[in-house]
Amino acid sequence: MAPATAAPSGADSASSSSSGTALPSTSKTSKTSKTKPPAWPTKTTDVNKTLTDTGLGHKVSVLRIIRGLPWPAGYVATSQAYELVAVQMTWTPSTTYTAPLRRADFSIRTGATFPSRPLTLIDASLPPHQMVLLPSQVVTGKSASGWLVFKVDPKGAGNLTLVYTRPKAQVSGGSQVFNSQVFSVVMTGSPVATS
Repeated sequence: MAPATAAPSGADSASSSSSGTALPSTSKTSKTSKTKPPAWPTKTTDVNKTLTDTGLGHKVSVLRIIRGLPWPAGYVATSQAYELVAVQMTWTPSTTYTAPLRRADFSIRTGATFPSRPLTLIDASLPPHQMVLLPSQVVTGKSASGWLVFKVDPKGAGNLTLVYTRPKAQVSGGSQVFNSQVFSVVMTGSPVATS
């Protein structure tokens, strides 16, 4: 959804010199007035739970969450229905298999019809708040800690369950197959259906 274009604010005004004499205004409009950006939330909720992919051996530690991150200007209607929630995690891929841990395989379930997916819209806003972003994927032999931001439906949901859906994988050069499987961690509230 494209953001609505905000109408520019500001008006022409005459300025005065140090002697108090009014200087004539020019035809260029002044656009110095700006809307104050929303406050960045400082409250975090500790989770401190780990999910383990029992087949491949991936581990995902869910450390904490921050709710109610501000939407960019122009997303007024969207911000009334959806909430931006940041989740801090540590990804530790399997040391046995080479399948990566990927951003695309994570979602949040709230009990709504559809899962809430990661959203990159405000990724650039995180580093100034000392929040490191998780990469798009982490491969075997590496690990990474950082944050993912999710567009959560509905805003203010009481139940937030982080879901990792491991895609189907086959061992290279062999016949062993790992079917797609879902793993989850309750972050707040009660468990919700993840299938």
